[in-house]
Amino acid sequence: MTEPDRTLFPWASVIRFGLGRLRLPPDQFWRLSVPELSALTGAAEAPTLTNRQGLEALMALFPDTRSAKDKTDDR
Repeated sequence: MTEPDRTLFPWASVIRFGLGRLRLPPDQFWRLSVPELSALTGAAEAPTLTNRQGLEALMALFPDTRSAKDKTDDR
């Protein structure tokens, strides 16, 4: 049995952005819904985080191989 992917939410960054950058009063910040918060932070535009399976898929698509020239440069 595998453990579920448990990505922590970046609370410190989000709070810093909401209170510091956007200058929202705390009561308004904490009343934001998740979709509102995502829209304000631009999270929809951000790339999605990957898990182990995603990493393995990328490694299969783009393997670390060395060309013949790279091998001769090590001498």
